[in-house]
Amino acid sequence: MAPLGWRDVTPEGNFAYDYLMEDAQGRISVQVKLQRSERGAPVVRGGARFGFEGDVYMTETQKTRAGNDGQGKNRPYRYGEFDVLAVSMQPSTRKWDRYLYTLGRWLLPGKSESEMATLQPVSKEPSGFWTDDFVTAAAWFRADDGGKRMSLVEKMKTPD
Repeated sequence: MAPLGWRDVTPEGNFAYDYLMEDAQGRISVQVKLQRSERGAPVVRGGARFGFEGDVYMTETQKTRAGNDGQGKNRPYRYGEFDVLAVSMQPSTRKWDRYLYTLGRWLLPGKSESEMATLQPVSKEPSGFWTDDFVTAAAWFRADDGGKRMSLVEKMKTPD
């Protein structure tokens, strides 16, 4: 997973991220998740609800059972626990080395503003929120994005 110029400096232990990557400019933490699938097929949803054109894939962003809250319930991630989300696109590409990346701070909020939603949309192609290049994701992380974040689009009411 180490792109040219990057090295894996992940410490021993249990953290909210899977990898800690470092280049000459500093460190970036990366959480890796798998694109959701059901019965061997990728989960696809309408992207309009999330502000995307066309359909989107989905990924589940919550801590694993090993990271539960002590009562057997899985816990959502909190903003700031990892910098970049890397989603393996294997269910749709059938290739384990295909990823899309976004920033943790851009993900949809969950029940509270400090928590990330359990399910997150993943655009089918690189977009303003997703890239297939880790170096681009790192540049996004290091740039001032003015508080950019994915958001749910309000459902349109149907006429009576």
